[in-house]
Amino acid sequence: MTPRSSVKEPDIYYNKTKRIPYLYFWAGTALFYSLIFTTVDFIGNPYSGAAGFLNLLMQWCVVAVSASGVIGLIGINRYVFSVAFPVLMAMSAALGYFKLTMGVSLTPMCIELALVNNLNVWGTVMSVCLAMCLAVSVVASVIAVVCRWRYVADRHHAVYAAVAVLIIAGATHVARIKAPVIGRMPYVFYYSVKDYWGNRTVVRNERSTFDNTGVSVPEVSPDVVVVIGESLRSDHVPMNGYHRNTMPRLSRDSNLISFAHVFSEPWCTHTSVPRIMTRADSANPDIAYEEQSFITLFKRAGYHTVWLSNQDSNSTYAYFMHETDSLVMGNPAKSMYNFDKWLDVELVPDIHSLLNSHADRKKLMVIHSIGSHWWYRSHYPDSLALFKPETDSRVISELSREQIINSYDNTILATDDFLGKVIDCLRDRNAVLIYISDHGEALGEEGNYLHANDFPELHNPACLVWCSERYARLYPHRVYALERNRAMDWSTDAIFHSVADAAGMESDAVVSNQSFFSYEEGRMD
Repeated sequence: MTPRSSVKEPDIYYNKTKRIPYLYFWAGTALFYSLIFTTVDFIGNPYSGAAGFLNLLMQWCVVAVSASGVIGLIGINRYVFSVAFPVLMAMSAALGYFKLTMGVSLTPMCIELALVNNLNVWGTVMSVCLAMCLAVSVVASVIAVVCRWRYVADRHHAVYAAVAVLIIAGATHVARIKAPVIGRMPYVFYYSVKDYWGNRTVVRNERSTFDNTGVSVPEVSPDVVVVIGESLRSDHVPMNGYHRNTMPRLSRDSNLISFAHVFSEPWCTHTSVPRIMTRADSANPDIAYEEQSFITLFKRAGYHTVWLSNQDSNSTYAYFMHETDSLVMGNPAKSMYNFDKWLDVELVPDIHSLLNSHADRKKLMVIHSIGSHWWYRSHYPDSLALFKPETDSRVISELSREQIINSYDNTILATDDFLGKVIDCLRDRNAVLIYISDHGEALGEEGNYLHANDFPELHNPACLVWCSERYARLYPHRVYALERNRAMDWSTDAIFHSVADAAGMESDAVVSNQSFFSYEEGRMD
């Protein structure tokens, strides 16, 4: 009898003598992925000069290294890699295609819109080019899978897994790294879905604050339009004394009143919008996340309510968006990493259409505008680039303060044009428009810019109120109150009560002496 050999026969699928260390495969695959998809995410990023290019290159490297953590983790196990990598490649190819051809980013609102569309709508975005991109991604991923099975050694799993987890942890928990990483591939797939489900969870929360609250409005009641602005400072409004006429159209409108002294305690969008929409105040800030908004009061009063959004949703105010009868998303596939034009004026046709729908009911319309959000040059058309030189790089350190302020002021020209066109839609109606910016913006004071941190300049947002001629004739006492109250000190806590009072609403939920539209002789600031 031939003795049995103790030596294993060579496995043609697992020949260790021909295998490369996993580290080499990991690095090569991650580099391949990043050279294509991370680069796609950076196409269109504005920069100027060598310093700007180097800054952009450093950001690319940070995102690429962060992406390598995901590639490294899924590649450790051959079976996991065989399934996960082709799926990741296909999703990345599809998103990259739409980003290059349509300027589409993956956002929670984009996911929501995709889920409600039918097959006919989906068919309109399919193309031969998209199919070819997906086919190439499948072929590339199959080659990577075969290489992983045939030529890569399975050693030191624990070490590689620990390194990959550390990379992912750094990418998702270090604040300065996380911001540019989670909005780009491959992390965007997880975080967009996470934010979408977070928003849906908030929307499903039961809030019944005003479900049984008594509400009444006059038989002749106005349409009410609330425009939530973005990053517009009160001191850059010409009606408040700014030396530039950044609002040439509105500054000539005698029916418009500017409230120059409105204080906003919150200084970023996700905290300021809930404060604007609810009865929350400095003494009871948590109400912003527990109660219904003035939208429900208007619905109870028989109004048709609409939210028209030109920003992505956030879990802190997603509830209010879905509180309305109609939710219209102006640019659902835009993110802060889109650098093409993203304009509020594009909403005007929808505004006109919505105002003329449901002709038998008065309208409450909440418009969440993109306004003066950074990157400024995306938010005004070239025809309104009146103040120059403009910004030509997203790297703040590359720009002069003059460039930043010029482009910022150009966004206000765009807001003036947008609000003017909205007012044109309302001019012949019994209507009132209330504009309140969510917060201000730092423009170089003490070296501070934008609104990433709490700066003094962020707490005095612009606030404007416009009344139609019919509204002024029907409610002269409210217009009188607006004129008398314009010079007083207010906070954004007054918006809830002012919006309701603008419609003549009577309810236990509305405190009239906290409204712009009510005036009491002898009132102290």
